[in-house]
Amino acid sequence: MLGNGAYYRLSDYYANHRQRPHLLCGASLANSPDGAIPRTIQLWAIGMPQRMRIVRILFALGVMSVGVLTLVLGYSVLLFRPASAAWIPWLKAIGYASGVIMVASGAGLLFERAAGVATRILLPFLLVWTLSRVPVVISDPGREISWFAVGEIAVLAAGAMVLFTTLAKLSAGSSLQRVTREHGLRTARLLFALSLPTFGMSHFFEFAARTVSLVPAWIPYRTEWAYLTGAAQIAAGLGVLFSIYPRLAATMEAVMLSVFTLLVWVPAVAANPRVPSNWGEFLFTFALAGAAWVVAESIPGKRIWPKARRRVDG
Repeated sequence: MLGNGAYYRLSDYYANHRQRPHLLCGASLANSPDGAIPRTIQLWAIGMPQRMRIVRILFALGVMSVGVLTLVLGYSVLLFRPASAAWIPWLKAIGYASGVIMVASGAGLLFERAAGVATRILLPFLLVWTLSRVPVVISDPGREISWFAVGEIAVLAAGAMVLFTTLAKLSAGSSLQRVTREHGLRTARLLFALSLPTFGMSHFFEFAARTVSLVPAWIPYRTEWAYLTGAAQIAAGLGVLFSIYPRLAATMEAVMLSVFTLLVWVPAVAANPRVPSNWGEFLFTFALAGAAWVVAESIPGKRIWPKARRRVDG
């Protein structure tokens, strides 16, 4: 993987030219001073702005969709298990506020001028939401679905963290700016990598039959496909975690989630549009796919890693 130092070397150079990293173009990269930015990083970054803008839009639409779902169905979208009756009045207000936050911040990500502010709002919200799921694991760590409860929100947080690292306009020299610069992208990828095995584990054991039932009937060997995709998600997480073709691993995860959205949940919604759980699974999977694409796009191709690291981080 390309270190944060490489990305910010690129960012610092263009900051001196009053440009944002996500507005880079081929012409400006071609005119960079000799040795300012390694040629391999230049070639990777030439196509970065357009690709990152596309995946950012996908993620934004996914976040907005989950926000709308929360506004329609209420606080239950935020939870993974029933809440105490004493908490319900508070949870109704929290659910409504959460829906507004997701819709507003997702809409902000669609616009260059508002994207930085949107990430400042969305990332803390998703991190708090992730932490709110941790008690599920503590209370029942032996069930794979307990870990999935945390992992699904953590993937959304990882996508938001990538965008925060690249888009948030932090005060130069501040502690947050230094921490984000040095650890932001690596932390996002680590969070993403540790979450993917929780997706894969849900294809086995307790929920194996449920997963098999979701494979379209026209696809042969449904059980085998369920196990294969589960193993592939675990492998994708390990690939990102240990930098074994990490961009390919993250991209394959994004492809799988996109395929699940189209082949599993679009037909489910079309067949039973009045079933809330179908809409929930459809919109969540769509949002997760968007987050996975954002993380994948933040990881440069493996072929530029050895030289880039020696020239930039060395």
